[in-house]
Amino acid sequence: MITLLAASPILAIISGSFAQHVISLATALMMAMATRGPEAQIASAAQLLKQFLIIFLLPVVWMTLQIFPMSSLANPIWSATSIALNQPSLQGSISVDTGATLQSLFLYLVNVSLLVSTVIITRDRRMAETILFVLSAVTTLMSVEFLLGRLDLFAGIIPQSGAAKNLFPAAAALAILTNGALVARALERHLHQQNIHNLASPQLWVGVFCGLLGIAVAFAALAALEQHTLVAVTGCGLMVLVFIAAVRRLGFRFWPSALLFLVLAAIASAMVVPHSLSGGLGLVGFVSLPPEAVAPARHLLSDAPTWGNGLGTFRLTSRAYQEFGAALADPPSTAVLMAVEAGRLPSALLAAFAAQFFLVSFRGAVRRGRDSFFAATAAAGVVVVLCESFLDSSLSNPTIQAIVAMMVGVGLAQSVGRTSGANHSAPSAHRNTSFILN
Repeated sequence: MITLLAASPILAIISGSFAQHVISLATALMMAMATRGPEAQIASAAQLLKQFLIIFLLPVVWMTLQIFPMSSLANPIWSATSIALNQPSLQGSISVDTGATLQSLFLYLVNVSLLVSTVIITRDRRMAETILFVLSAVTTLMSVEFLLGRLDLFAGIIPQSGAAKNLFPAAAALAILTNGALVARALERHLHQQNIHNLASPQLWVGVFCGLLGIAVAFAALAALEQHTLVAVTGCGLMVLVFIAAVRRLGFRFWPSALLFLVLAAIASAMVVPHSLSGGLGLVGFVSLPPEAVAPARHLLSDAPTWGNGLGTFRLTSRAYQEFGAALADPPSTAVLMAVEAGRLPSALLAAFAAQFFLVSFRGAVRRGRDSFFAATAAAGVVVVLCESFLDSSLSNPTIQAIVAMMVGVGLAQSVGRTSGANHSAPSAHRNTSFILN
């Protein structure tokens, strides 16, 4: 796991099929090692993950349905455009390219396996801390990598791929969250010491300084990328960390805290969404790209059927909406990509599933003691990732997907203490004691 994370900055530059093969091989090795771990650790991880069984299986069922020959559910437009695309068999199934959809299914199973193996491995708190440190270092290094690529001395190291398919915005956003978690960790460790008024603790200031330095570097990368909306979204992710710390200190239980957060989130959404959609309607309205850059995606989105056109087929289907000889279009955002390839219903279901991941992590963060920052980081990460999926397509990169899977996996693994979970309804004094023990 650490080796895979350490290779992420290099895979971010290489990308393509090679990165996918490396991630797949590393995931297979991790899964093999995780299944040979202690039986109690595997059983504990299985208990945590069984509530997400439907979430894991539904995309598999959906992609299998798209691959299966069902011409009656296929988009009727391909019967008229198959000759132009030199693909006479497009109308044979829902997916216009069953090979690409099958590859997407394989990559999805890789990401699920990566998340599951991360949960098993990081049930151990020390391993979880190690992975969090590595996540912070790697994502911060990717931000530094981008900033160095803008200098003349290092020009050409970072491919100038444009905002639409650049993975560095997501890396910078995740760097801010992981470094924020390190600041929270330093503060939590200091508050649980016997002499909490001793502000001269070297561990406290080293942890806070390193975290703030990483946050500053990541914000500088976002500013250089001119991702102003993502800066605001990532700021909201940091506010999730602050909110969770506040409700824990005030002694709030899970449901009052969750309801209060939902009210605040609804108010913020009511203020932000109309402004974000001022440039257009629908999912494309969230993207800050020129109209001519999103025109093919807008037409493709309007013609996308309920069942989608098949996972992994965006670049092929976009050829029907471009001039002859033009370069293949890239999706303006991950949300548009999912709506075109999988249909609008699965896209809405994925948002609902993200809400479940958030609630589980949020509940774990509120109930945990000094280790609450693990689950809090996962909850903040789910919020930022969900929002960023409407802004750009960086989350469609396999390297970023692997980092997100490991970050969420660490949060889920540490959402329940190794000996907790049975005393959530105990009196507050007993709860405070169990927090410290966890």
